[in-house]
Amino acid sequence: MKNCLFLFSSLAVMILLTACETTRSRNNQFASSNQDIIELQNDVAVLKRKISNVQNNNARILKKISSLQGQISYVNEKNQQQNKAITALRQQITKERAERQAALDKVVETVADQTTKAVNTIAKQSQPKAVQTSSPVPAGAYYKHKVTQGETLSAIARAYKVSVNDIKQTNSLKSDIIGIGQILHIPKK
Repeated sequence: MKNCLFLFSSLAVMILLTACETTRSRNNQFASSNQDIIELQNDVAVLKRKISNVQNNNARILKKISSLQGQISYVNEKNQQQNKAITALRQQITKERAERQAALDKVVETVADQTTKAVNTIAKQSQPKAVQTSSPVPAGAYYKHKVTQGETLSAIARAYKVSVNDIKQTNSLKSDIIGIGQILHIPKK
């Protein structure tokens, strides 16, 4: 029975030693697991900080984008206002150009009318008046000719086939100047 007891005690000591060894092994595993958990918690903390930094950067970028969109909207609005102003100026310039052209046309027409009147007045003033000769009616046969606008002494002489000097002598003319309405005596030949 002593053997049994020895065997039983030995068995109990072995079980106990095995249990201690298992507990120690489990403690080592637990310590190792705790170490792994701590390392994982540290990794999670680092990742959280990185995520927080990325979120902060993202928020700053979104603010910049929002600010840029606001600036773009402002520039577009100003651009539209300037385009409207340019369109209004172009319309005003076109209107003023038409008004100036109309005024210029009126001035040209007025100047042309006044020039025509002045030329006609000068032409009337420069045309010799009908000259009344005080010389007696020449002796002999002659034609009576009333001078019309545009006629010259040489043209009349050719028409009647006489010389200019014959007409001048017959009518006692001192020059070749004759006037509209003047009566000339043309000698018959």
